[in-house]
Amino acid sequence: MNSVGRNSIIMASGTAASRITGQIRTILLAAALGTTGLAANAYQAGSMIPQLIYTLVSGGIFNAVLVPQIVKTLEKQDAKNRLNKLITFAIILLLGVTALMAIATPVLTWLYVGSNPAMIALTNAFTLWCMPQIFFYGLYTVLGQVLAAKGKFAMYAWSSVAANIVSCTGFGVFIAIFGKASRQPAHFWNNTTMLLTAGFWTLGVAAQALVLFIPLKKIGLKYKPSFGISGIGLRSMGPVAAWSFAIVAVSQLSTMATTHITTSAPSIAEETLGLSQFDVAGNATFQNAYTMFILPYSLIAVSVATAVFPKISKSIAQHDLSTVRADLSSCIRSVSILMCFFSVAFIVIPMPISLALLPSISIKESYLMADPLMMLSIGLPLSSAYLIIQRTFYAFEDGKHPFMFCAAQLCVELVIVFSCIKFLPPNYWVSALAAAASFSYILTFPALVKMIRSRFNNNLDDKQLIVTHIKVIAASIVSIVVGILTREFIYKWISLDSPKLRGVNRWLLAIFVCAIITIILVIVYVSTLLLLRTSELAIIINPILKKIGVKWSFLLNLERANAVKSNVKSNAKNSSESSGKNGNKNNSSRIVRSKIGKNSA
Repeated sequence: MNSVGRNSIIMASGTAASRITGQIRTILLAAALGTTGLAANAYQAGSMIPQLIYTLVSGGIFNAVLVPQIVKTLEKQDAKNRLNKLITFAIILLLGVTALMAIATPVLTWLYVGSNPAMIALTNAFTLWCMPQIFFYGLYTVLGQVLAAKGKFAMYAWSSVAANIVSCTGFGVFIAIFGKASRQPAHFWNNTTMLLTAGFWTLGVAAQALVLFIPLKKIGLKYKPSFGISGIGLRSMGPVAAWSFAIVAVSQLSTMATTHITTSAPSIAEETLGLSQFDVAGNATFQNAYTMFILPYSLIAVSVATAVFPKISKSIAQHDLSTVRADLSSCIRSVSILMCFFSVAFIVIPMPISLALLPSISIKESYLMADPLMMLSIGLPLSSAYLIIQRTFYAFEDGKHPFMFCAAQLCVELVIVFSCIKFLPPNYWVSALAAAASFSYILTFPALVKMIRSRFNNNLDDKQLIVTHIKVIAASIVSIVVGILTREFIYKWISLDSPKLRGVNRWLLAIFVCAIITIILVIVYVSTLLLLRTSELAIIINPILKKIGVKWSFLLNLERANAVKSNVKSNAKNSSESSGKNGNKNNSSRIVRSKIGKNSA
C-alpha cells in the first residue's frame, strides 16, 4: 500500500473515531437542548460563531500555505528554529485575534442571529464561553500540519476524540442534574449551565490541541518559543494567503446571511403563520442535518485530501507534473465512488438515518431534518471533489482560482436562496437553503474543472474521469430507484412514526431499517459498478479483502488492467511533456515549471 493510502487509512480511522464520539456528543446535545427552540438555536449559533471566525481569520490561510511552507522548512538545515518561529508567530496571531473577537462578541452575535432580544442575549453568552476555541483550533491546525509534514498522522487524526470525550462529560453531567432544557426560560442559563455545555466544549477543544505537543516532542521537535518572522516564508505566503483569506471572507459573509435566515425562520413562522417555533426547522435543525451530511465528507474526503496534500506538494516542488496529475485523478475518482453511495443513502432513507444517529429527537424533528439532509446530499460528491482540487491549487501556490470558484458558487447559492425566500413561507426556508447549496455546486463546477485543467495543459486524465463518473451516476440512479421501492415495501410493515413507538424501541427499529436498506443499496450499487467494470472499485475493495484473507480473481484482474492502462498513459504523457527538447537537458525542467506556474518559482 502506498504512503497516501496508508496515511488516508490512518486519517480515516481517526476521523471515524472522532465522528463516532462526535455523534455521541450530538446525541447528548440534542437530549440536553433539543433541536428546535430558543436554547437549541442559541447554542448552535454561539458555538458556531468562534469556528467561523477562526476559519475567516486563520483557517483558510493555514490550510492554504502551511503544508507547503513546512515541507520547505523541514528541508532546511535550521528546520527546528524555523518551525519554532512559525509556531510562535501563529500563537501570537491567534491570541490577538481571540482577544479582539471576544471584545467584539456583541456585534458578531447581532450580525449572525438578528434582532430578537432573547436570542441575542443567550447567543451572546454561549459565544463568549466558546470564543477561546479560536486560539485552540488554530494551535491544533499548526501543530497537526507539522506532524502531517513529518508523516506522523496518528495523534493528529485521533486527538479530536479527546475534545468529544470532554464535551460528552459536560453534557452527561448536565442531563443528570437538569434533564432536557429545551423549553427552559432564558434566566435558567447561568454560569453553571453554561459551564457544563459551552464551557466543557471549549475545554475539549483545548485538550485536542495541547495533546499534540506529545508526538511533536517524540519526533525530536520540542517546542521552544522563538520570536521573529525572518526565514518562515511569510513573503512567499503572501499572495496565496491573501486569496485564501478572500475565500473564507466571502464564505463567511454567505454563512452570516444564511445563519440569519435559518435563525429567524421559526420566529417569523410563528408571527406570520401562527406556527409553534418547535414545529419549524431553524438553525439547529439545519446544523444537525449538516452534521450528518458532513460525516462521510470528513471521514473520507478530508482524510484523503489531508493525506495526499503533502505528496502533491512534494511532487510539485520536484516539478513532477505527471505524478500530480495521476494522484489528483485517482483521488477524485475513488472519492466520487464512495461519496455517491452516501448521497444515495441520504436520499433514500433520510428520516431513519436521522432517528438512528439522533435517538433523542422526536419523530417530528426527524421529519424536519429529512428534507435538508436529502437536499444537502445531492452536492456531496462535488463538494468532496472541490476540496481535493482546492488543495491541489494550494500546492501550486495558487489561491486565485479557488477564490474565483468559491465566489461564483456562493453568489449562485445566495441568488437561489433569496429567490426561494421571496416565494416560499418560512417553514420551507431551511430546505431551500440546503437545495441551493447543492445546486450551486452543480451549476458552477464545470468552471472549476476548466480552471484545474489549465494547470495540466488541458489534459487531466479526462477520458478516465468522464467514464468513471458516468458509471458512478448510472449505479447511483439504479440504487436510488431500487432503494425507494424497497423503502416503501419496508415502511408498510415497519412504521417508524407510529405513536406506539417511543425511545429505545423506535431507535432500534430505525437502526434495523437503516441496516436492511443499506445492505440492499450496497449490493445494488457495487453490483452495478462491477457489471460496468469500474476498476476504481477494485482498488478500493481489494485491500479490504486482502486484510481478511480473501482473493477475488475478477477484482484482481480488474485492478491489474487499470494499473497497466495507467502506466501506459503515464508514459505517453511523460513522453509528450518531454518532447521537443532538441537535446537541451534543462528544457524539460523549464517546460514543467511553466505549467506549474509563476508562483512556484
